[in-house]
Amino acid sequence: RPWRIAAGLCLGAAMGVKWSGLAFAVAFAAMSLLWDFGARRAVGLRHPYLGALSKDVPNGLVSFAAVPFVAYMATWTGWFATATGYGRNWDQATSSGPFYFVIDSARSWVQYQWQVFTFHNGLETSHPYMSEPWSWPLLLRPVAFHYQGRQNVCGGAKDCSEAVLGVGTPVIWFGALAALVALIAWYVSSRDWRAGAVLLAYAMGWLPWFYFAFAQNRTMFLFYAIPMVPFMVLAITLCAGWLIGPAGKTDDGRLPLRRTIGAAVVGAYALLALINFWWLHPVLSAELIPYAEWKARMLFDKRWI
Repeated sequence: RPWRIAAGLCLGAAMGVKWSGLAFAVAFAAMSLLWDFGARRAVGLRHPYLGALSKDVPNGLVSFAAVPFVAYMATWTGWFATATGYGRNWDQATSSGPFYFVIDSARSWVQYQWQVFTFHNGLETSHPYMSEPWSWPLLLRPVAFHYQGRQNVCGGAKDCSEAVLGVGTPVIWFGALAALVALIAWYVSSRDWRAGAVLLAYAMGWLPWFYFAFAQNRTMFLFYAIPMVPFMVLAITLCAGWLIGPAGKTDDGRLPLRRTIGAAVVGAYALLALINFWWLHPVLSAELIPYAEWKARMLFDKRWI
């Protein structure tokens, strides 16, 4: 299963960036096993579940447990290789030798992980740009990373603005909401594995944060939703394919009316997304523009400011 090993490597790298990648690893491991169950049952094996438990589960543990762990540890290579990393020498050895060096390095690494966990687990400080997970799909509270007001430096306007706003393209985000609702109906009606896979991945990027919001009152921001974005785009892509319809031509060699209309709708949506991004680009890239133009790009007015 080389692709599952590749998936394990990617999941380990994801956890190296942010620990929330662990939720994806668990979900993808469970989904992979369910696919194995379904495949064995589909070919008519007498004991599909026992076969999967004895043959597929051990391989799954390698792909989705051992491989991600090795990949995660590989992201710490630079930290282990230097003596100047943060917390690198937390455990000061009283004895010398390779054995003590390895043990002390491991203990320092575990302490570092614990510090990271306790810091984020107790993060409850209020922040003007904090937001709750339920609001992320609606882009209600983006994060202003940079803003500077200047005067008489942007053409004929007196008041000028320079900003970097951490926000998604509304046409894509709101279109994804409609696509995800459509995928729920699609999966319930047909059990299509593609719809189920995208919905599960999106849920793993979003739902775990509700626990931290309600159980721990943790400080959170819209950019925590970034891992959801690829699956939002996949949801849009699946629905675009459904709108266009299957390939093929009519008996007289012409494209079916559905494909013509579907392609026009999907093309128009893609063009609208590009225009929307072009419109927002000045406030994503610190471009100096008149204050009135900056204000016009604040979709939800006070919530985006």
